[in-house]
Amino acid sequence: MRLTDFDVLTFDLIGTIIDFEGGILGWMRPRVLRERPDATDTEILEAYARCQAAIRKADPKMLFSQRMPRTWEAVAKEFGVTVGPQDGASFLASARAWPPFPDSAQALAELKRWFRYLVVVTNGDRTSARTMVSQIAAPSGRVFDEVITEEDIGWAKPDPKAFEYFILHLEKLGVQKKRILHVAQSQYHDMGIAKKMGLATCWIYRRHGQKGYGGTQAPEQFTKPDFLATSLGDLVRQYQLALKD
Repeated sequence: MRLTDFDVLTFDLIGTIIDFEGGILGWMRPRVLRERPDATDTEILEAYARCQAAIRKADPKMLFSQRMPRTWEAVAKEFGVTVGPQDGASFLASARAWPPFPDSAQALAELKRWFRYLVVVTNGDRTSARTMVSQIAAPSGRVFDEVITEEDIGWAKPDPKAFEYFILHLEKLGVQKKRILHVAQSQYHDMGIAKKMGLATCWIYRRHGQKGYGGTQAPEQFTKPDFLATSLGDLVRQYQLALKD
């Protein structure tokens, strides 16, 4: 299997293209540290992952924009922080402004030259996902051919129905499943189920050199990807090398 075997890249958005951990810490750190100056970044991120997972489990149909205020309330409770009346709206606004990783825009512009479609598949809602994507500029003015959200699908990753939805959608556009490479940071939300669904996978190991899974829910077991890159920029570098072979 080679990187040049594919026509379409499907991307996880949050954590792969968008630096949600940096965004979370930028908003939560000063609020948590006022009450818990001993709290580490890892503890804050793991609390976020744990609280969001619990909220998702309690109400699987709650959308991203509804989960964010609830997640902060749960994290604040863990750290003994008082929640202000505007905190929920403020945290959601900050989430929609989570920044792209420094390599994202340039790498995606390069990948767009070589692939038929670049498609986002995200557990974000329509407004939040499109707001995040709008931060990524490209010479063409449009990076992604489509942005498919949990709100569109009706199911969230890692539910197989979410993957069935976009695989079938791409098949209707004439794309065979074997020509899709699923690119994602999350072992829990993407790598394991993508492999089970018969998709080729590229794990963007954004947390290389760091312990644990940070702000992402830990998987029951690690899934070995077909391709491994430490960033989207690294994926571009590997693809350029593959073109020379």
